[in-house]
Parts: sequence; structure tokens; C-alpha cells
Amino acid sequence: MSAPRVAVIGARRVRQGLGPFVARDLRAAGAEVPCFLATRPESVEEAARGLREVAGLDARGYVDLDELIAREAPDALAILSPAETHAGILEQAARAGLHVLCEKPFIWGEARAVARCREILAAFERAHRLVWENCQWPYALPAFEALHPGALDRPPRRFEMELQPASRGRQSLADALPHPLSLLQALSPGEPEIRNVWFSTRSEQAEAMSLGFLYGVGDRAVEVEVRLSSSEEAPRRAAFSIDGQRAERLVSGTDYRLSLATSDRSVPLADPLTQLVADFVDALRGAFPEAGNPRAREIAQRMQLLIDVVSAYSREAGP
Repeated sequence: MSAPRVAVIGARRVRQGLGPFVARDLRAAGAEVPCFLATRPESVEEAARGLREVAGLDARGYVDLDELIAREAPDALAILSPAETHAGILEQAARAGLHVLCEKPFIWGEARAVARCREILAAFERAHRLVWENCQWPYALPAFEALHPGALDRPPRRFEMELQPASRGRQSLADALPHPLSLLQALSPGEPEIRNVWFSTRSEQAEAMSLGFLYGVGDRAVEVEVRLSSSEEAPRRAAFSIDGQRAERLVSGTDYRLSLATSDRSVPLADPLTQLVADFVDALRGAFPEAGNPRAREIAQRMQLLIDVVSAYSREAGP
């Protein structure tokens, strides 16, 4: 397909507010964004206005996904609605034979999240359709290598990340952990497991929380620490370090240029979200055929790891 048709599910700037920005990147990558799904009729105009202002799009709004699919015949969905809605939409997309780019976490709020995740991924495999999760931080690794030459030449032994989710407690784990987990998958590929999970606090209302674990792949192990501090302000702080070499993401206040920086130097950072969306559009065109769908395997791994951490947190937190 020369210009894939992608419908946006969750186009308003609420919660993470990524809908209009993903739509903008889809358009820049050469996709058509003809339509979007809103939660209720009164939110359609607000969503349409956000798409016009941020992405320069005049898209048609719907409140029923079946109607959207029947009338618009999209090739793919970009699912950017709250995570609790993802599972049902993903299942509907697989039944309709649509490709999907889904915001993280892949699914959430499910009693059997890992099993349902695998069932959904199997449905996409049977339909021969792409399914990607929006975990963009691995696209920052080339800039990290430019900032710290040679830092990625060997498997890491220690990894740290600092993030500022808007949420707290258990929800902050769902919102933030896919980022470090996706980086760990890129840095230490294979079949991972985690052990020795710890938390600095178990309070659901704590503004800050640190957690850590050992991330093992075969005979390799990475000591991991993630520091979360709740913030509603943008841009939110984000940084990571590999074996003591740190890089903080900086955002220019005037033109939204990104960079990775240490205390005394910086390198440009091509927007990881823009890069991921462009690769997704190229994959829709068939530029990057996915034998065995490795992205789906990574999604299944991340879901298992996320649930392992959340389960450890819930055991500590108690009733």
C-alpha cells in the first residue's frame, strides 16, 4: 500500500495526550489519517479540533468502532485510548484484519493480563497482521552511543532510569515501566526473567518511588533501578544510565528540539516517537517484513515482566 489509511483511537489530549502527536507523525510519514474514534458524541468536536491544531488534519469522527471500520475501511488502527480499553479494541482489530500500533501498556486492568495478551497476539499472528506497541525509547540508543562512544559495545551490568509519570503507585508502574523494559530488551536481547524485586515505598500516594530488580537473560544479569516521581508538568524529566554513563533527555522550550545530555555536553536526539511511527508506516507498506513478528514476541515478554513487577508490588502493598 502506498499511503496506508490509519484511524486514530483516542484522539483527544487527555491522560498522556499522545493522539494528536501520533496523528501528526503518521501524516508526516506518508499515511492518511481520515478518521478517529471518540468516546462519546460530545467529545468529537474537541478531538477534531486537536487534530486540526496539532496535526493539520480534517478527520471524520465516530463513536462506534464497527461503524468506523465499515465506512472508512482503514488499513490500521493507532490505539491511544486509556489502557483499560486496549484489549477489546485489539481483539476487534484482529477480527477485522487490521494492523495496529498500540500505546503502552499493551493491556491493563485485566485479571489474566498475560494470558489475554498472548491470545490477542496469536489472533494477529493468525490474521497475518502487524501489531506494535508504542515503546519508543530504544530509538534513543544511537544518540546515547554518540554521547558515550563505546558504551554499547558490551552487555550492560547496571541500568538506571528516571521518569516522571503523571500517575502514582501501581498505576505509575503500568505507565512508566514499559520504557525501561523495552530498553533492557534492546540492550540484552533474549528470553528475560526478573528476580529480587524491591521497592522503596508501598504507598499508593507517594510522590516518588524507586524500584529495582535483576534482569536476567541466560547467564547475563543486569542490575536495574528505576526512579519514578509524579509530575503533571511538561516536559517531564527523563534520563537513563548504562554502567554509570548517564544521559538526560532535554527539550527545547522554543521549538521542541530534543537532545541527550550529560552535565557538560549534548548530542541531538531525533524524536523517538516520530522514528517509531515512521517505521510502523514503512512496515505497513511492506518495507520491513517481519518474519515471525519479533515485535509481538517483545510485547509478550514485556507484559510478563510488567505483571511480575506489579505482582511483587501488590504483595508488598498488602490489602
